[in-house]
Amino acid sequence: MEFSKQQLIGLAGGLLLLLGVFLPIASMPIVGSVSIFSSGRIDGYILLGLAIISLILAFVNALKLLRITGGISILIVVIDFIYLLYKLNSIKGEVADKLKGNPFGGMAEAMMSTVQIQYGWVFLFIGSFMVIYSAMVKPLVQNIGDNDLDIKRDLATPSFSKPSRPRTKLVADDLFTHNAGKPLSTSVDEFKNCPFCDEQIKVAAIKCKHCGSMMNQE
Repeated sequence: MEFSKQQLIGLAGGLLLLLGVFLPIASMPIVGSVSIFSSGRIDGYILLGLAIISLILAFVNALKLLRITGGISILIVVIDFIYLLYKLNSIKGEVADKLKGNPFGGMAEAMMSTVQIQYGWVFLFIGSFMVIYSAMVKPLVQNIGDNDLDIKRDLATPSFSKPSRPRTKLVADDLFTHNAGKPLSTSVDEFKNCPFCDEQIKVAAIKCKHCGSMMNQE
């Protein structure tokens, strides 16, 4: 089975999102590394389900629905990231206030300084954006492909134009006249009556074709 470029982007995004659910998002003293799934919050289960659904949709080429799964995923990731930053800052502030003047306060502050954001967020953000991108990029690529197809079709279509013919013809009228591209017209003035038999002959005739008499040349 051959996958399109958009499907591969969607599959890669869903896989990164799935890995990000289980990768550490924060490290804390005593507790150690914590992932969004092991935190016990329902957000981890929702993201896990969205990652699996995104993989299935990308596999069956239902790319339009990835806008929904990717949009919900990025919304949850952004909210959780902001919430984690707020929670860590508030905990550090509370510990500093409670242990103020305590001889063990310095030790507690040193332990809180070891709390760090981990690389799991990178997978969550990139995976969510790739899922959305795979759904949004399809119309653009399709339009470009259609335009290229039209251009190729026009180039491949032979042109059956009729060969041009010369419009000017030289048609002999008689020994003394010719036609330069104009229709022939027979004028009455070109004929005269024979003075011997009274039949019509050409003005330039030397001999009458009816009676055989010779015409006088003036």
